[in-house]
Amino acid sequence: MLAPIIILGSLGILFGIGLYIASRVFHVQLDPRVERIESALPGSNCGACGLAGCGGFAKAIVHGSADVAGCIPGGEEVAHLISDIMGVEAKVADKQVAILHCAGKEVKDRFQYTGLPTCRSAAMYQGGQKACPYGCLSFGDCVKACPFDAIHLINNFPVVDEEKCTSCGKCVAACPKDLFSLRSLKKMVHIACKSVDLAKNTRLACNVGCISCKKCENICPFDAVHVENNLAIIDYEKCTSCGKCVAECPTKTIVNFRNERKEKGLWPVKKAVQKGEQIKS
Repeated sequence: MLAPIIILGSLGILFGIGLYIASRVFHVQLDPRVERIESALPGSNCGACGLAGCGGFAKAIVHGSADVAGCIPGGEEVAHLISDIMGVEAKVADKQVAILHCAGKEVKDRFQYTGLPTCRSAAMYQGGQKACPYGCLSFGDCVKACPFDAIHLINNFPVVDEEKCTSCGKCVAACPKDLFSLRSLKKMVHIACKSVDLAKNTRLACNVGCISCKKCENICPFDAVHVENNLAIIDYEKCTSCGKCVAECPTKTIVNFRNERKEKGLWPVKKAVQKGEQIKS
């Protein structure tokens, strides 16, 4: 009986010594700034920074492989907190929001879809049930994907709450029709269509679709709008959001968010008003 006790006791001591040596050899000193940065982050673990959660992002900042302003949901406030911790200056980019490039709220169904009630599943069957094969399928995959409650189905059509949107990009990845993009709040004018069908086919499916009439292209004083493959495309590098194309568009495919953002006091409209800059209607 004594021999097994001695053997087990010796093994326990041996393993304990081995674990102690291993802990000393493989010990990694954690930079205290990592914990401080992680506590400053929103903790949503959305992955918008391109890394594995807030913990991975905090470590990447300390190691110099991530930008202190890389937390998109945290925005300017979090960027400045992190820059104070790291002792560097934060260069905060313009705030972005998700833009839905579709306005076909009243597009009819071609057939009755009875499969899984998700956009991705519906899109796999003949491109979806809608008469427009490029438009929103209205099952709300974007709503379910948004971790910030910034998209809601209103009258069975997704609407982005720009005050809540953090431009994490989850809706962009979730939409099987590629209808979302992330754009700066400074850019007020957008094309609310993705159809590349001929004008007659677009009109049969949707009364607010682009009919490639080129009126927007012809009136733009900054050469910022061009019709390519039957669809108007905005060059955001050139666009000044003057709104001339919006007024000229016969189908109201081009939308202007200026008044809406002005009413909500969203940046940069709010900043422009405070500085006394003239806001065109």
